Amino acid sequence: MNHPTALGIIDAQRGFMPASEGERLDVPGFGELPIMEGEHIVPYLNTLLGAFSLRGMDIFTTQDWHPERTAHFALDGNEPNFMTTWPPHCRANTPGAELHPEIIVPKLAVAFKKGQEELTDGALDTSYTGLNGVNERGQNLEHWLRQRGTRAVLLGGLALDYCVKATALDLRTKLGLDVTIAVDATESVAQPTGLKAIDELEAAGVHFVTTDEYLRKLEALAV
Repeated sequence: MNHPTALGIIDAQRGFMPASEGERLDVPGFGELPIMEGEHIVPYLNTLLGAFSLRGMDIFTTQDWHPERTAHFALDGNEPNFMTTWPPHCRANTPGAELHPEIIVPKLAVAFKKGQEELTDGALDTSYTGLNGVNERGQNLEHWLRQRGTRAVLLGGLALDYCVKATALDLRTKLGLDVTIAVDATESVAQPTGLKAIDELEAAGVHFVTTDEYLRKLEALAV
């Protein structure tokens, strides 16, 4: 029988982390749409990934996987409005779409890719929520979670005020799951929108814990 709790790593991709991190590692793809200090979540994600893997619990990842041309991007010399249009980032099969190379993803983790539509209107974008992500079998995240019998999800990744928030809200309000976010395993684009996101998420019944607090909870359940 599957464990009822899954870990979700949301969009912990190179393109969302600072260019300086790519320089440190000497690998491409960083700094496309960077979140300040986004790289700081990596050790916490690895701690959670190790704990879930050790216990044989389900793990999934999501990745933006955008086409070259889409209304999600500000193209042809246009300036992004950072609401419905963004600088090009995390394009399919490019280094920026890959996860941070120091994230240790277990082999049994299932990857879901989202934002693959060639949008004609950025206001119609559904790529923020991981619930629309699709795995290599063409199965979306909602179906996978239902099939696995998942009742609770722990989330980390980027960014708290956009894709993590959208995913958490959908998991909570559409699927009725018990959703928790590891606060040290996520980062916001900006503090004001991050604080607003926390208020919105808590109002929806989403919980917040530190990684250490969650690990202590797992240890207590094993006793």
